[in-house]
Amino acid sequence: MRVLFLIDSTDLRRWQAEAIAGVLAATGGSGAIAAVAGPPPAGLLDFCLAFEALAFRRPLSEPLGRLSPSALDLPVGDPDADLVIDLAAATEISGDRLLITVGGAGVATGAADAIMAGEEPFLDLIAIIGDTQRLVGRWHIAVEDRRQLGSGMSITTARAIEMLSLAAGRLAGGATLHDLTLPRVEAAPPPRRTGNPGRFAAAIFARSLANRLERLVRNPPNWAVAWRIDETGEGALPIIAGRPWRRIADDGGRFYADPFLVRHGDRTVLLVEEFPFATQKGIISALDVGADGPIGTPRPVIETECHLSYPFAFEEDGTLYMIPETSGQRQVQLWRAVEFPDRWEQVAVLIDDIDLGDATLLQAGGRRYLFGSVRPHWGSSWDGLAIFTAEKLAGPWIPLFAGPAKVDVASARPAGRMFSAAGGIIRPFQDSAGGYGAGLGFARIDRLDTGGYAETALVALRPAPPLSGLHTYNRGGGLEVIDVIASGGVDVVTP
Repeated sequence: MRVLFLIDSTDLRRWQAEAIAGVLAATGGSGAIAAVAGPPPAGLLDFCLAFEALAFRRPLSEPLGRLSPSALDLPVGDPDADLVIDLAAATEISGDRLLITVGGAGVATGAADAIMAGEEPFLDLIAIIGDTQRLVGRWHIAVEDRRQLGSGMSITTARAIEMLSLAAGRLAGGATLHDLTLPRVEAAPPPRRTGNPGRFAAAIFARSLANRLERLVRNPPNWAVAWRIDETGEGALPIIAGRPWRRIADDGGRFYADPFLVRHGDRTVLLVEEFPFATQKGIISALDVGADGPIGTPRPVIETECHLSYPFAFEEDGTLYMIPETSGQRQVQLWRAVEFPDRWEQVAVLIDDIDLGDATLLQAGGRRYLFGSVRPHWGSSWDGLAIFTAEKLAGPWIPLFAGPAKVDVASARPAGRMFSAAGGIIRPFQDSAGGYGAGLGFARIDRLDTGGYAETALVALRPAPPLSGLHTYNRGGGLEVIDVIASGGVDVVTP
């Protein structure tokens, strides 16, 4: 396949070079470039990025670095190209092509405008055929640090590289611009508002200084685990909002999050992520559950060199296993209980060389499926849902299909064990639009096979103030558990 890439030579950045390399790798073809005029980038944008790097003592965002067209080392022009990809959001051209935009503008500029407006970017891939335009895919992108344009712009470019490579691979496999489809969120992006990078940088820097001073005089809210006697039961969707939940007390030197309830033999145990502020590294801790609720204080049961969280535990053939999040080691590890719940040993690496968050196992139709959120290079783990499958627990685990099942910061990342209710399998999900773990929802899985994935959101919940986060739900052993962002000293929380 011969691919012609349209670039704006006055606004060529490294992410576009990486996108070109990804497309050519996916197609096995050859490439050429043609210079076109794109919309002018926002004034002071590069100055703002440089100011951020200085103010926050971080390097310049790598994918946003400028390049010369000669750095691409590609020939100029190819009138017989099989595919044209517009990387510049060209303003005055015609012809069939793939166009990638954010808010109708170029990827970097559109992402900057969205972030300055306090929103998460929507990345659109459009097939232009003659005078018609067809939306091929729409992804809702995470913004992990709303204080910095460079961070959110880089995450958007990472997904743009992934989106273009995935589309090009499908076209090389026989799809056409008329029938090409990618995962697509149903939400509509807000109208584009052009931002002012200089004003944004000044305002954010002032706010950052104010936040630092505030942290010197008070303890900020942190994650906390809360529980209640099971009010939901089997086959129903939980009603979380407006109900009181009792908080697991902490000593102010740590927080607890990611609660999972495990019933093994005649014993029920609550497993949590414990995050001591002194070490800044998560461990897995446990506390017993009695007839009246959790007993005592969580005690450490697994600690490794990397950060641990999300202790997804399950039983198979009489043995209790756990898949804790070990994305810091770029592995999905399987652990076995040697003496439940206090001694565990690692028994296998299910998937290697992958940054997978919140791995969640599901058995359905005689197969095993592992859901999780994958962080691509330069990207975020908040917005992309990946699914792997295997016949046996030990694997081999392979992707169910090429690319993410969905990219949506409002619903992609797992938020707890899946369960049966509302006539199907329910997947708890995190909503990180506006901030990590800002909300929780439940979706019914409608399709799960090699042809694709589909789900229907049934519930979406943001906790009521003063709570500002809610991102895990589980139940078992007669209890239900959640985690929330709450101020210290609160014994009862009401989402």
